[in-house]
Amino acid sequence: MGRTMNGSDFWALVRQSLFEPRSAASRLLAMRLPVEAGWLGLALMSVLNTLVYVLSILMSPPADPMAMGMVGPAFHMPALFAMVLFGALAITVVALTHVGRWLGGQGALGDVLVLLTWMQVLRLLVQVAVGVLALVAPALGALVVMVAGLWGLVILLVFVDAAHGFGSLFRAAGTVVGAVVALAVVLSVIFSLLGVPMMGGI
Repeated sequence: MGRTMNGSDFWALVRQSLFEPRSAASRLLAMRLPVEAGWLGLALMSVLNTLVYVLSILMSPPADPMAMGMVGPAFHMPALFAMVLFGALAITVVALTHVGRWLGGQGALGDVLVLLTWMQVLRLLVQVAVGVLALVAPALGALVVMVAGLWGLVILLVFVDAAHGFGSLFRAAGTVVGAVVALAVVLSVIFSLLGVPMMGGI
């Protein structure tokens, strides 16, 4: 894209991501954003997603006070949670890149990075929507969470396929599974070295 994205462009890309994810992926890749901008965007999304999650808990806390101890580290240690979230996402980007290339893909790290960062933007919008619905229609909010989770997985597969040029969602699925396994292994090793248990709620 040869010009700065404005509000209309942003929402058009959101709609395209939801209904035409492959076209949205091509549009994002065509922007050729610098890798540095991708990392900065991923860090920003990690912070914003954490803040929205914490605010959602503050606006709609659990009915049982004892349940507050089970909402995860995002509420009690938001800065640490944001850093862990960014680290997990960064490892995921690297894993999706290298596992995909091992399976015959051609995607560069910058390609995977921009697509995964955009997915975090979509996730942020879903969190905001769910936070509002939790106040006025909790049942509808729960339904949105379920649908967003399932459709988000479809979008991820399409994005991975587009980044690597597989032409096959099955190979994209293999890449995602491999990346999830790699993420779990790396995080378990890191937390073991730090002497802390795995943190839930990411």
